[in-house]
Amino acid sequence: MARARHLALAALLTAATACKAEAEPPPPQGVPPAPARDAQPAPVVDYYKKWANGPNPTGDPNVFPITVWMQDPSGIENGVKLGKAYPEIGIDVGLGLWEDEWWYLRREGLIETDWRVYVDPKRLDTVLGDKGHERNYVGYLVADEPDMNKVYGDVFHPEMQPSAILAKSNDTRAKDPSRPTYINFGVWMGTPGGSVGYGYVEKSYEEDMKTYCSAADIASADYYGWTHPDRGDRVGAFSYGEVIDTMRKWCGPDKPLYGFVETGHPHTHGETITPDQLESAVWNTILHGATGINYFAHSFYTDGKGEYSSVLTRPEITAKVKEVNAKLKALAPVLNAPSLPGVTAKSDNDIPVSVLHKEAQGAKWVLAQTDGNTKVPRSGAARVEITVPVQSGTATVVGEDRTVSIENGKIVDDFGPYQVHVYRF
Repeated sequence: MARARHLALAALLTAATACKAEAEPPPPQGVPPAPARDAQPAPVVDYYKKWANGPNPTGDPNVFPITVWMQDPSGIENGVKLGKAYPEIGIDVGLGLWEDEWWYLRREGLIETDWRVYVDPKRLDTVLGDKGHERNYVGYLVADEPDMNKVYGDVFHPEMQPSAILAKSNDTRAKDPSRPTYINFGVWMGTPGGSVGYGYVEKSYEEDMKTYCSAADIASADYYGWTHPDRGDRVGAFSYGEVIDTMRKWCGPDKPLYGFVETGHPHTHGETITPDQLESAVWNTILHGATGINYFAHSFYTDGKGEYSSVLTRPEITAKVKEVNAKLKALAPVLNAPSLPGVTAKSDNDIPVSVLHKEAQGAKWVLAQTDGNTKVPRSGAARVEITVPVQSGTATVVGEDRTVSIENGKIVDDFGPYQVHVYRF
């Protein structure tokens, strides 16, 4: 898990052409028209405009946040400093900058490579005083897994209680209102059964989770469903989207929530994620409303060995991450648009299907993935029927050089296991 204590140890999309789809016919004469649809919620990127030195101060809809957990910009992999290597594969920001006596060397690497990071609030005075490099500091990583770290080494840590985390975050906001606070949580916050085993309750489980999330301007939670050693019936891509669904209960509909996906072997036991599993997990968080992605690149093993940049040291993962990131960035204006109702999906063999409906760039968009759930934890090939908000026409399947028909308000298409199709019409 992404615990601070571990630290001491696209051409594919731009060529898509929209095909016209017929709108719903007008009502018969004498029948009053349907009431106008309520105004759409604001785009996700509008949320970022409040921070002049934050990750997207202009609210640019072409920016889709992609980060990596706790990396050293001055470190070197494959002959390239990490602060240069990560942007080359589409990772523009680091979450955290390792707090120890060598922090100043990491900061030097940050400035030299011109990378961008969230830093610990204890470095707030340094950030405010470094006027020449304001762009390199985009926010503050206030805490990691405070919900799980209330007790560490059999010692209770009151500074991890919800009220204490909120106070720390509010103090950081007051001193520097130009940058957001970021908090990553663990399974107590991010999984449906998180209340089981949650200890040292401050008010109630529900109130504690809401207080925790109120301390974060941007939040995430780590649960590694593909590689967890005790996965049980929760193995599969669906568990990543489930984290986003769960956090929405505590964080509300508007707060940016980032999907948290491993790139290696994140536990001392368990499995190592494969490229296809990684891709399925990333898209599942997106289909469930994630507004950014964070990669967890640390790996730990039973023999005590650890390595911290598995996204760069595993060539097959590097290639997959670069490919996925390019797709996400090409789709940024779509992913940053408000999610809308009006789309459902079902398969011919009971494999669950996640769907996402957007309107952007003068078109309607539907993203769909055959994923799974606790009853059907593994995906598989399926024929899927998707109900869409137009009656007939043609949809482009983006990046696949084909189209599908819309008939009687439905798209019918074939999916492979965990496959994602993006439809524009």
